[in-house]
Amino acid sequence: MDVAWHTGMSGDGGLRAHLLRSCGSDVDLGRHCPACGSDRHGRPWARLPDGSRPHVSLARCGDVVVTAVDPLRPVGVDVEEIAAVDARWDPDLVLHPGERADSPAERAAMWCRKESILKALGTGLRTPMSRVQCADWPVVDLVAPPGLAAAAVVLPPTAGQSGRGGSSTV
Repeated sequence: MDVAWHTGMSGDGGLRAHLLRSCGSDVDLGRHCPACGSDRHGRPWARLPDGSRPHVSLARCGDVVVTAVDPLRPVGVDVEEIAAVDARWDPDLVLHPGERADSPAERAAMWCRKESILKALGTGLRTPMSRVQCADWPVVDLVAPPGLAAAAVVLPPTAGQSGRGGSSTV
């Protein structure tokens, strides 16, 4: 998994820049919502000029965008403002039994871990965070700009989506 940080651009702009840097050519980008089928919102997808479809994920918080790309395995990434997560924190909605998050920074990190896992699985917040136990997934905390928390995960090829590559269900 390759992770990149961007400032001053849209989420799609950051993803395009990330793929251009790593692939050396422009790419087709789009969205697909697995819930309603819309191509105007939802999970991002990418197609390279050779037809391959790397797995991609992106998150935005204010002026900061973080993107993740893996050629073969589903990825998820999230970034959140620590104070914003703390202000809306509800442990019953987020924590799996046995998990703890005592400080504002721990709460934001837990939120980012959960959301990155759900993005990689392709369900997003349609799956309750409290059903996900972070210890069951290879999620890692990312070094984020001050005041932010971030996490990313790359799943084994058998978890989440099929191993045929791609970042959407289309």
